[in-house]
Amino acid sequence: MAQTFRPAAGREEAGFTLMEILITLGLTMLIMAGTLRAMNDALRASEVAQGTTAMNQGLRTAMDIMVRDMLQVGQGLPSGRTIDIPNGTGSTELNLPGPPGTGTRKMPKVWDTATSAWKAAEEMTAIVPGVGLGPEVVTGAGNSDVITVVLADGAFLSTISDYDVNLTMLCTSGQKMTVDPSVDISNGGSDDLHKGDLIMLSKGSATTLVEITDLDGVQTATFGTPDSLNLNQSGAANGTLNALAGLAPADNCTATNFQPTTATRIRMITYYIDNVTDPKRPRLVRRINNGKPDVYDNTLGTPLAFDVENLQISYDLVDGVNNPAGVKFTDADRNGTGRCSPNPCSPNQIRKVNIVLSGRSRNPMRQTRMYLRNTLTTQVSLRSMSFIDRYK
Repeated sequence: MAQTFRPAAGREEAGFTLMEILITLGLTMLIMAGTLRAMNDALRASEVAQGTTAMNQGLRTAMDIMVRDMLQVGQGLPSGRTIDIPNGTGSTELNLPGPPGTGTRKMPKVWDTATSAWKAAEEMTAIVPGVGLGPEVVTGAGNSDVITVVLADGAFLSTISDYDVNLTMLCTSGQKMTVDPSVDISNGGSDDLHKGDLIMLSKGSATTLVEITDLDGVQTATFGTPDSLNLNQSGAANGTLNALAGLAPADNCTATNFQPTTATRIRMITYYIDNVTDPKRPRLVRRINNGKPDVYDNTLGTPLAFDVENLQISYDLVDGVNNPAGVKFTDADRNGTGRCSPNPCSPNQIRKVNIVLSGRSRNPMRQTRMYLRNTLTTQVSLRSMSFIDRYK
């Protein structure tokens, strides 16, 4: 006869009640939510840290290079920290490096207090401000600034000076110079000359700035036309190689004795923001000279930092009266109705440069879809603009 198993009297069936299951699920979901939130916070903190580190590293690197260049502004230039450029009858405007998409940047005019009008500049100053000449990267933030600085290149030197090299010949015919053979300009050393190099020629107190367009492979450099910055103007009345060579004793291309003329290689360094090459990643560009000897090309330059949104530059001046600070060199500042009123502000009065550099993270944050942003600010005292070697 078959037997049937029956549980002992009073024993309940094994398992969980619905309430127990619901409570367990609720606790599990709370624990998982807390864990996921902690993980999300950790990922967000990591994303912020990585974005901030990369952004700040780029800004700091760019700022360090700018400061290094600013510390050398004006070094090796004549005592007035200026170089004569083509001017007067027959002269035309010089070109200066500038941001892509902004056309050809011209040498700014200066205010003539005698005629109360703008006139062409007669000299290249150690600093050429360019307020508002850069692009507006962030809508409503205003145009960024451009700055060009001029200094002597210490790699091109001889035993006579830290910056100057003797010439054995200076020719108005053919517009060329021959460098003393004690300085080999084509042996692969740091003192080699190249097409596109800028040269300051000095004879007594007179100077001129020219651009190399050709080399003969030995010791002679030619300053032909066209040149990219429009420096080699033989037809201008003043500030040219012709005017310099004509000073007594005149150079005639046939003299074999030492000519009382020296050459100094000049570096013209320009900083600006480029938002044309890659509009999604605006960059701070450092450009030496023009980059090409015969064609003006504002697509050149070396990017120092990406995702740079603004470059603002102002200047502290010494005018012997008010010593205005934070001058932007607007037209009002330059014509005597601005910060230096009643006199025009002059770049030769600049003693400090104030730099404000703003950037953003490469990508927006995933949660907020907003960029991280930061701004670096620094002030640089221009040593070569403040001190003069009276023994030189």
